[in-house]
Amino acid sequence: MIPVNNKSKIGIIILLIIIVGSVTAYVTKDSLMSYAFAQMNYNYTGYASIPNNTQNGGSLGGTYNINGKGEHFNFKVDMKGADQYEDPLCYTSSGLTGNGTVDSINITSTTIKDLINKDSKSVMFQTPVTGHFDMKCAAWTGSSNFSNNGTNFIGYFKINGVDTDFEGTYQFLPQGNRIAVVTSYLWWNVNVDNITKKQVNRTYFI
Repeated sequence: MIPVNNKSKIGIIILLIIIVGSVTAYVTKDSLMSYAFAQMNYNYTGYASIPNNTQNGGSLGGTYNINGKGEHFNFKVDMKGADQYEDPLCYTSSGLTGNGTVDSINITSTTIKDLINKDSKSVMFQTPVTGHFDMKCAAWTGSSNFSNNGTNFIGYFKINGVDTDFEGTYQFLPQGNRIAVVTSYLWWNVNVDNITKKQVNRTYFI
């Protein structure tokens, strides 16, 4: 069983990257016309880097792809070489896959202005949106829902693993050129008689 900090890298940080990418891809296309977008295909690819939090370790990096039609999207995250360092119950060379739905979105004049200025981060934070998705990686599955009212961008997630489960909340906050992700979650070993849930409060940057 690997340390919880490694599991949270693969399970939690990638989850947050997916949300950022899916919302950006959806909003960018939706600006053309909401009704027209329902018939349009889109494809968004980016690169993610996850820094190591131990003194002698290395960082993980790889690509993520989000594609879909209208409000429905699929995604895959491939962290090259991660399967050499992670427990095969947590991550394999098959990567992380999933699908989701943008349930609602409210395109405003601010959204249009930010799109014209190619300011995708402002689009993400200032456009009201709600959505949810499911995902699978190695031997674990997860789900999440997220919402942004134009001021607060928050979400809830649950990860079910063979050895460990996670459940908690996250919030996206703009911070210069980065996005801070403030998380608060519980994790626990599912293979014990007396389950003790441990609280974690941690901020990631993407």
